[in-house]
Amino acid sequence: MALTIKPLVLAGGRSVRMGSPKHLLELPDGKPLYQHQIDVLRQACPEAQTVYISLAKDSPLDGFLREAATDISSEPPVVIIRDLQDNDTPESGGPSQGLLSAFNFDPTATWFVVAVDYPLLRVGLLRKLRDAYQPPVACFRNADGFCEPLVAIWSPEALGRLAEAAAKGKIPGPSSIVRQLSGKQIDHVEEEAIQLRNVNTREDWEAVQSLLGGL
Repeated sequence: MALTIKPLVLAGGRSVRMGSPKHLLELPDGKPLYQHQIDVLRQACPEAQTVYISLAKDSPLDGFLREAATDISSEPPVVIIRDLQDNDTPESGGPSQGLLSAFNFDPTATWFVVAVDYPLLRVGLLRKLRDAYQPPVACFRNADGFCEPLVAIWSPEALGRLAEAAAKGKIPGPSSIVRQLSGKQIDHVEEEAIQLRNVNTREDWEAVQSLLGGL
């Protein structure tokens, strides 16, 4: 049986260091970053009827997202999943909160997760991840040898483990769950490394602007 997955853009971060919501950063062509990630995920998962976007409770919405929040019949459909808990304190669950909210939304789904702050990702790399996926979780390993759990495919088992850990107290980071489950970590070739560069500050964002048209 072919794997059925749900594509998810994680965009609920606090963006403290960036100074403005990352998901609304504009690419050189004027497109918001979250829409770029939606487009890339659609191409990587062409059979998916819906793309989901995870947002914090207080994440601002532009016109497109406001329409998506009120009209689920739009074509192609985009569904917003709001975090269940506040994400505006030092004790917040960070990206794990978005994963947990997706798990609560559909605990039977296998979620193809892309964090919004990887602006250089391209379809070919995501297809490579999908082709290599093995449950319970698979992600890339970056050039420093660390896993990238926010460019990953998470099974119900893996997200269930995250939920179990969260229920016991402090929400763990996603990478700790990957390690606990001996999740598959996929190496990339040298020329793909730049696609796993994420942006956290305004300086990071400015540095990738000249690269966005060359991938």
